[in-house]
Amino acid sequence: MSDFGRARGLAFTELEQAPAHVGTSRPLGSSVSFANDVAAVDAIEAELEQARTALSALEEASAIARLTRVESQLLAHPHLPQAAFLMGECLALQAQAAQEQSPVRALALQARRSALEGPRAAAFGAAATVAVVPEAQPITIGGLDVEDELELDAVAVADRRQLRLAPGLHHARVWRHDRLVFATFFELAAAQTALELAVPSVVACGAEDLAHAATVAPPTESIACARWAKVRVEPRGIGVALCEHRRCSDFVHWERRAEPRFTPIRVERSAGLPTWAGVTIAGTAALLATGLVLWQSGAFSEGRPNAASWEYGGLNPQAIRF
Repeated sequence: MSDFGRARGLAFTELEQAPAHVGTSRPLGSSVSFANDVAAVDAIEAELEQARTALSALEEASAIARLTRVESQLLAHPHLPQAAFLMGECLALQAQAAQEQSPVRALALQARRSALEGPRAAAFGAAATVAVVPEAQPITIGGLDVEDELELDAVAVADRRQLRLAPGLHHARVWRHDRLVFATFFELAAAQTALELAVPSVVACGAEDLAHAATVAPPTESIACARWAKVRVEPRGIGVALCEHRRCSDFVHWERRAEPRFTPIRVERSAGLPTWAGVTIAGTAALLATGLVLWQSGAFSEGRPNAASWEYGGLNPQAIRF
């Protein structure tokens, strides 16, 4: 690509790869590896299991302490695919732990859980609890790019224009070109009709902006990059198409050519003439041209008393200095 660019006065920059994982809402832009994700899920599920054991042993204080840690871990890891489900289970166990001491708080926790994951069937042998959940209300969600895909409470959203959510706790994840770019838990207040998600914007000429540009023909309208190029492998070279936003030229074939070695300029020999002949001819031509100028000025005129004349008096040694 470098020699192709030099031939056209262009400079090319290699496209950087997209980050391996998602920027979460806390803090925005931090990256978490998949290995850490597995460890975090294992730790959360272990805490939930120990909280269930503590509740069976009527150790509500121990269970509440464990569930508080679980809630904090989930708020710090909203990008986990199980985050909404695990948070729902955490809220259900918190409501169970608060049932004896604070029935009102238990109902509030059940309502919060129901807003997140919907109604849940009662466990076998457990008394059914009725949580009062406010009616779902229309909501407009902003901060998304044209091609972003939204997931709310672990369910993919088909149409963003007709969203209805109940006030309470909810979970959102945003996908861009099959890559998770944002995730968060958020509280929806009563009578709230709009929500702005802090989804990172697409950087022009970045990996996300040109993610599918090489494979989609024509490129999508959402490309913000002003000037870019597509490259493909061709026999004995490459094909390059120069593009502006979504418009691309035809592919131009390019082969790498070895640069010629530098050779100094030499005087061409004329056929049948010795080496000095070329220099002599050039010198003679210079003398003729000088003579023409002098003749035009009247230096060689005879019979004109006012004409200027020159006389050669030989070499003056005093005129030469080193």
